[in-house]
Amino acid sequence: MQNLPKPIIFSRFILMVSLIGLYVTGCTYTSERLHPQFPGYRQTMGVMLVLVPEIRIFEQMPDGSRLFHDIQSQDARSIAQQSIVRQLEARHFTVQTADTRMMQSSELLSVTSLFRSVNRSIQLHTFGPQLYPSKLSAFEYNLGPVTEILKVNRADGLVLAIGHQTTSGQPTKNWLSIAVVEPEGRIIWYGLQGDHQKFNLQTSDGLTALVTTTLANFWEQGS
Repeated sequence: MQNLPKPIIFSRFILMVSLIGLYVTGCTYTSERLHPQFPGYRQTMGVMLVLVPEIRIFEQMPDGSRLFHDIQSQDARSIAQQSIVRQLEARHFTVQTADTRMMQSSELLSVTSLFRSVNRSIQLHTFGPQLYPSKLSAFEYNLGPVTEILKVNRADGLVLAIGHQTTSGQPTKNWLSIAVVEPEGRIIWYGLQGDHQKFNLQTSDGLTALVTTTLANFWEQGS
């Protein structure tokens, strides 16, 4: 039998585990990724700045195109931000929030644009299908320093979120990812959750439940 290099063996093992997990849980997927030095970073954070999440809701049309629902997406962003704030406050964090006007600053536009790209990379390379063993063994992603943004808002941690839902009568695809970032821009914790049968991003209850589930392990890992 041919001896395969260890990285290939590791990659195939992770892929197999992922596929088994999806098979067992059906359409549900939920997981988290931690920076190697997560516990140390986590303990230095007491005040969080929560940005307005980037949530986009689409309707799948009969011709295969997608219709973007602007009003519903804006409502979902507000509900998600409020839900993240409540979750953090319940765990004794002090929380600052960015409003829509603040989100238009060049600094935050740059951070959210970069996070959009990094988020795609995290999902692709640590959840699949193009798994990178190095990213799985040492989760290290960086958005660049956010020290000044945090200093202005008297915070020591940044919270970003991106969500998506495509509907066709009922939700057919959805997910929410939340990232916690330390001052130098390292993503120290990343959670991803999706289950179109359980969570509807167009309802307050569904979105709140999705945020709660996605953030569930953040403080447990850091306690």
